[in-house]
Amino acid sequence: MVGLIRLILFFFISMSFGQEHILIGDSQTFYMSKYSTKITHIKKLSKTGIGVNDLNKKIISYPTSHKIKSVSVCIGVNDYYKDKGIESLMKTIKRTFPNSKIFVIQGSWGWGNVKKDKSSTIFNYYKIFHIFGAEIIEPPIGYGDPHRDKKIYKTIMQVIESKIR
Repeated sequence: MVGLIRLILFFFISMSFGQEHILIGDSQTFYMSKYSTKITHIKKLSKTGIGVNDLNKKIISYPTSHKIKSVSVCIGVNDYYKDKGIESLMKTIKRTFPNSKIFVIQGSWGWGNVKKDKSSTIFNYYKIFHIFGAEIIEPPIGYGDPHRDKKIYKTIMQVIESKIR
């Protein structure tokens, strides 16, 4: 019985503290997480329809972790690629995960409220993240509605995982 309790305790500790690389952000994180072998999707820090400001609020209330080595963030489309607090979000990520490298995944365009946006709009938006210390992931999710399983999600996750080896 004691052995079983130790095993269960070890399992929960490993799951809670074994996460070294995390994925957070908007609805596309749910699709991308299917293609990861090294990155843990933190559902408490992911939500359909979330923008920079609301993600920042979630991260502020999240426990600080010095064990996280990378944070991959997918955000932007729900703010229509307008800066609604990128500097604040980046500071919060750095404070909450002080030992992490930050990767930012470029979003999609040509659909919904971003129907008229072009890749240059997206490029200029993500340049702000880069100014505040993020590494911008290529390729972007790209043209079209991202709310289905797309081949690009697998490619994006492979790119990130190649950077965290």
